[in-house]
Amino acid sequence: MKKVKWKKLLMLQLAALIFYFIGVNTVSAHAYITNSTPNENEILETAPKNVYIEFNEKIQTGFTILNVLNSSGERVDQKNVKIDPKTEKSMTVDLQPDLPNDIYTVEWRVVSADGHSVSGMIPFSIGELPEGTAFPTQQENGNMFTFISTMINKGFLYIGFSLYMGILLFYLIWYKGKKLSNSLIKRTQTVSITAIALLAISIISSIFIQTQSYAGGGLLASLSISNLLETLKSTKEGTIWILQTILLVILYLSHLYIWKMETYTDRKRLTIPGLAFLGIMLSKAFLGHPSSSPYETVAILFDFTHLVAASIWLGGMLVILLFLREGIFASEGEGHDLYWSSMERYSLWALFSVAALCISGAINASLLIPDFHSLVSTTYGKVLLIKVALLVFMLIFGAYHLVSRLLLKKKEFYKVSIKIEITLGILVLLVTSVFTQIQTPTLPIDLPFYEEAELGYNENISLSITPKKTGVQNQYEVFVFDNSRNPIDPIEQITIGLINGENETSFPLTKEKEGHYFAENLLLNQPGNLEVEIHVLTDELESLDYSFKMQVR
Repeated sequence: MKKVKWKKLLMLQLAALIFYFIGVNTVSAHAYITNSTPNENEILETAPKNVYIEFNEKIQTGFTILNVLNSSGERVDQKNVKIDPKTEKSMTVDLQPDLPNDIYTVEWRVVSADGHSVSGMIPFSIGELPEGTAFPTQQENGNMFTFISTMINKGFLYIGFSLYMGILLFYLIWYKGKKLSNSLIKRTQTVSITAIALLAISIISSIFIQTQSYAGGGLLASLSISNLLETLKSTKEGTIWILQTILLVILYLSHLYIWKMETYTDRKRLTIPGLAFLGIMLSKAFLGHPSSSPYETVAILFDFTHLVAASIWLGGMLVILLFLREGIFASEGEGHDLYWSSMERYSLWALFSVAALCISGAINASLLIPDFHSLVSTTYGKVLLIKVALLVFMLIFGAYHLVSRLLLKKKEFYKVSIKIEITLGILVLLVTSVFTQIQTPTLPIDLPFYEEAELGYNENISLSITPKKTGVQNQYEVFVFDNSRNPIDPIEQITIGLINGENETSFPLTKEKEGHYFAENLLLNQPGNLEVEIHVLTDELESLDYSFKMQVR
């Protein structure tokens, strides 16, 4: 009794440790805004003609929402949301003409390229905020039910992949027995049924989980026929779900004959289910984080490689242990010979699988993690390090079991070490199921520059640089105002100087209206830490200077 309690306590401690380091947050936005017009909390002097939002990655057409509401909650947009067909990264909606001064809220929701539904709001105002009012703040939009159900769904999928991959290669390559015992036939049927059932549960339920996430409602939203149809017709996940369902049916039907005739060692009869199974795995690689990578094709290829390698390593170990468990502790006899001959053939595949795991994992990490700081400081990076650590420990135990055949007499210790290795494999699947839902690391968003400063007792200045990016045209705007935010005029001249190391350029601004000066069509040629010097010359030839600092990527 004490031993059972100790094992349960150990598992709980391991799970708690993993979730402590992960710091799971149900709000894991996988697409984020890089530019918008208006900006968040921007105060406009005149009404804009439309609202524009640009994202860091492609967005899908299904379940797109872009509503603009006034302070009374009435819609003031023209309900003509458009996604840019060229980039698929931005969307716009036209506004009603001549909107009055008020506080407005842009409510948006999109399905990102990696299949995650993200939403938010952008408040702005036309005219100054009335005294005592403030912009509305962002609300948390995480859904713990969706997070947990997706994690369980992915866990079923990965276990199903591992078990079926193990069965496939066991009979195609690793097992060389002349005949199948009744116990091996029963175990094969049980494990293959379990693997296909897990795949079926995961694939079938995924359409409802995805729809609930996209629609943003409760459980009833996932059962709505209209929502389900929109998922199938307007999202990549819906298209792949149809393909996976067809392949699942082929896999199941082809196995009905194999189960009935017990022809597990007939390689020809494993061709159709094997191809259907690999098709399901390949289609899975088109979902999730690889879709958000700037090198999508490469990321998909290595994600598929990673998935196959992991399934071979973990699935092969599980299936051989389940099918030939009598030979694990036998010192001689047929069971001993079958187990160790199968394990030796598997070990070579395991070696190449580990190599493929390391290479594909490193490449995918380099595509998704921008720098070392992101690896050690972000949730995604922490989970990746936990996964790597578990795999290293699992590899150590696997190497020990191969090298220590001469220690078979120490059955109790060997039995414990095998259980630890299997436990580590299950923990790897758990971490991986969480891993797929976490925001990939990103560099800080480069928003347009805006800053205010005091020039004197009753003189202030603001500098705006939009969009503050290299290689594109930027607009510079300076506003000179008093403590009551009234424009200061007349001004003889305003000059901007850009200093980047030894490089320095300067140019004058032209007057747009009283107190407002601007320049456009000028390039920020080099990234880095820039110093922006503002030189104001009044009509009385008084010089007012201020230096702003900003970073350009």
